[in-house]
Amino acid sequence: MTTKTIIQLITPIITQGVRSLDEVKPYLRDDLEIRHSLLDQGPSSIESEFDEAISVPDTVRKAIDAEQTGANAIIIDCMGDPGLHACREVVSIPVLGPCQTAMHVASMMGHRFAFITVLDRLRAMIDSLVARYGLRENFASFQAVDIPVLHIVSDMDKLNNALTEKAITAIDEDHADYIILGCTGFLGCAEAMQAKLKASGRDVPVIDPVPLAVHQADALVKTGLSHSKLCYPEPSKKQIAGFSFPELEPSGD
Repeated sequence: MTTKTIIQLITPIITQGVRSLDEVKPYLRDDLEIRHSLLDQGPSSIESEFDEAISVPDTVRKAIDAEQTGANAIIIDCMGDPGLHACREVVSIPVLGPCQTAMHVASMMGHRFAFITVLDRLRAMIDSLVARYGLRENFASFQAVDIPVLHIVSDMDKLNNALTEKAITAIDEDHADYIILGCTGFLGCAEAMQAKLKASGRDVPVIDPVPLAVHQADALVKTGLSHSKLCYPEPSKKQIAGFSFPELEPSGD
């Protein structure tokens, strides 16, 4: 009997409708289920360090809940990877950040990648993630299309044209040979972008981070791999004020 893999997609914001399971339906199989959760407490979108910081507590809560309700892996549905390392400390199942996953695949399958995201104000945040992931030598450039997260779907033609223009700039001027879509809200844009680039004589792959993370999570589960608990040990139990984490607090016995 085939065992079903359950992947929990945690979108670390509170905005209803920003992610639909219909968007990930093409990646489902009889033995692969994707569940989805939004935050109960947190920001409406993540476009700053502040937004990311206030998204983390409930992201961690959702990760704990996901493991307790049978998930085999977790994906944090944001290219800032908010709470990634904290979540790995509190659960034993694989937790993937789409940014970390995309950057490492791009550096493995190419030489220099460009990161194209929503707003220029995210430049420092992404630069910090590149450094944390040890990929400065592979980082060709940061590009932004100047479209806020909550406005992404308002004009998809404008978005796709802007993404392609930024990709061409990164390829021609910054010598990027791999493109990373730097917002999970760009889900579905990679195929058309890659076709346009190839038609223009630029045969450069474009990573759509959500499906890549789904396939990577599925592979980790099937091969029995997760994060190292020597690297991500469980937090010591102590009193916590203002948050509901009974699993992480002393039992009182």
